This record gives sequence, C-alpha cells and structure tokens, in this order.
Amino acid sequence: MWLEGHQELARHPKTKRLSRLLNISLPTTVGHLFLFWWWAMDYAEDGSLGRYEAADISDAAMWDGEPDTFVSGLLTAGFVDELDDGLHIHDWQD
Repeated sequence: MWLEGHQELARHPKTKRLSRLLNISLPTTVGHLFLFWWWAMDYAEDGSLGRYEAADISDAAMWDGEPDTFVSGLLTAGFVDELDDGLHIHDWQD
C-alpha cells in the first residue's frame, strides 16, 4: 500500500491548527500525521479507530506527550471524526 501526500499539507489550516494545539513545529506535526496514517494503513485499514485507546493512537504517531492531548488535537483539528460507533480518520476512504 501507499499513501498519497500533497504539498499543501504543511500549509493546510487543519495542519497549522494541529501544530498550535499540540504546541509543536509544523514539520514535526507533518511527521506525526504521516506516522499515524502509515500505522492506520496496517492496523485501521477501514479508518475506524474504535477498537484502539488514545495511548495506541498516540503511540502509533510516536507522540511523546499525553495520549489524550494528541487524540483531542486530531479531533479538534478535523483529522479524526467522532461518529456513533467511535473515532474514524477523516475522509480515510477517499
């Protein structure tokens, strides 16, 4: 499998928002996102995160801080959606 990466990711408002929420640099934010997405390709192929805890998700992205802070940032920035059956990666099937 492969993951398509767009040059606009580092300038996208969602990425900038996540960077501010996590209080980390933009290049570090992009790195955490790709680590998270690469992990999801193997362990959450359908984009559903409902079977994972915040610690699993933050560990997948190699986030050093509080797991809930990372997941909350993903939710607030719009990279993850909270649906009736749990968390899902935003537009993962696209």
